[in-house]
Amino acid sequence: MVDEELRNQLAAVRCLRRIARRKTLARSRLDRYRAEIEALAAAGASSHDIALWLRRFKRTRVHPTTVWRALKRWQHPET
Repeated sequence: MVDEELRNQLAAVRCLRRIARRKTLARSRLDRYRAEIEALAAAGASSHDIALWLRRFKRTRVHPTTVWRALKRWQHPET
């Protein structure tokens, strides 16, 4: 009786953990400028150049590492 109750509780805990692991990724603020950022990168712009372009012309302040990670994510989308 006690073992069955413990198994049921363990199953409930595992179910909660499985649900907690499911993370939904929020859209990046860079997603709306994806085409322009990819075009700049293809033209040879560095992530620092793109970050400065975003700040100057799109009023979006991001770190160059964020730009680099976005380009990497867009180039190799996770399956």
